[in-house]
Amino acid sequence: MRPGIDDIRTLVAAAGVAVEAEDAALGVVARVAAHDAIDALSAFSAGGYESLVDFDGIDTGEAIELTWRLRSYSMDCEAYLKTTVAYDAEIHSAWNVYPSALMPERETAELLGLRLAGHPNPKRLFTTDGIPPLLRKDVAIRSEEEVKNR
Repeated sequence: MRPGIDDIRTLVAAAGVAVEAEDAALGVVARVAAHDAIDALSAFSAGGYESLVDFDGIDTGEAIELTWRLRSYSMDCEAYLKTTVAYDAEIHSAWNVYPSALMPERETAELLGLRLAGHPNPKRLFTTDGIPPLLRKDVAIRSEEEVKNR
């Protein structure tokens, strides 16, 4: 079930956060500035969205778009919070609001080249130091020959 767009606008705006909400194919999406993301997540949590289902990001070619998927079991609905950050930006961890953010934040930060602030364990999950952020569009894809000759 989808929440109402006006309900999401009201919920996030009550935290003093400027928000744009839309009914997208994905579901109801709230967009906020990066510096307001944690306040918006706190508003969702206080408003009955008790679970962070997932957190991820994509390289749009111009910036990194971050998406938090939130679920309210009591209202039987889901909403999405999105923000955009620059390449190599520092993002603030949401683990104090949603403890389930711990591992997806590390994964997203590592694979997209972001820095985590306020995370209790911001170490790499998959690669070692010196490996470029593998999901960024500016990272060259190795050819089949390069992989075979390695």
